[in-house]
Amino acid sequence: MHAELAIGLHLAGDGSVIARGALAVPPYWCRWDGATLWIVGSAACPVGEDDITIDLQVGGGVTAMVRNVAATLVYAARGEGTRLTTRLYVASGATLTWKPEPVIVTARARHRATIVADVQTGGALVADEVVVFGRSEEAAGRYVSVTDLRRDGMPVCLSSFDTATPGWSGPGGTAGAKVVGTRLVVGPSDAGDDERATPVDASTVVLRPEGGGTLATTLAPDPERARAQLDAALTGAAPSAAVPPPARSTRWTGGTVPADHHRSNGSIGSGARPALAWAAEETNRMPRSAPNRSTAASWVGPLRIEDRDYG
Repeated sequence: MHAELAIGLHLAGDGSVIARGALAVPPYWCRWDGATLWIVGSAACPVGEDDITIDLQVGGGVTAMVRNVAATLVYAARGEGTRLTTRLYVASGATLTWKPEPVIVTARARHRATIVADVQTGGALVADEVVVFGRSEEAAGRYVSVTDLRRDGMPVCLSSFDTATPGWSGPGGTAGAKVVGTRLVVGPSDAGDDERATPVDASTVVLRPEGGGTLATTLAPDPERARAQLDAALTGAAPSAAVPPPARSTRWTGGTVPADHHRSNGSIGSGARPALAWAAEETNRMPRSAPNRSTAASWVGPLRIEDRDYG
């Protein structure tokens, strides 16, 4: 199946927000209730060779949230596999919260999910992706996640992970975690000159690209814990006590990198810090305007984050 949903949210003359475009295109049906755009799956997807594109434009002055009513189950693929491309355009003066339910990757999946977010100066975006690797007692198939942030049409940050990377679930990558959560945050006055220290621990990293915005990635045993850890990392608060701590089986045994190693190459070292925390520290302490810098990147097992400077 090849499908494309193109939806625009715009202010009407009376101050209300109206939705225009393809609100009912298989395999999705969408409903705008005045504050939230609800996406409902009308058929099992993605499956086979499904190639689906969601194009959402949020006009100036609009504040909107996008949710779906259930988790997305990525079914068995064939041929080239399945694809879901999400394009988000946030105009100046607009605010968008993109908060879908988790994506569950089944054993026979072969899926590529791409989010391209173009946020104009004065616009604000919070976009989540929560990926669960397999159902209960199930190994996950291949899943490629790409997050592409742009400001005023210019590339700023490209982040990705690929479960086909050798050792992706080992101590140099996800360390056996069941869930990877990612949150992209762009504020209306975010100019990319934030010099605040970035929190780093064995499960969560926060990166602030030079061109603006904040990208947080976390490893967790379940989706609720992943969202709580993202909230804590981005607000500075401790995760809620109501959320149980990660299971002891999910730990960074041996997942360390030598202190004098300058780039993570997927190997396991004998240093003192987990690979995820180490790679984030290496990236965050680079000079904000390093001479002759074209690209600063860090690899954390299958996680690859680029901070692009096209100047």
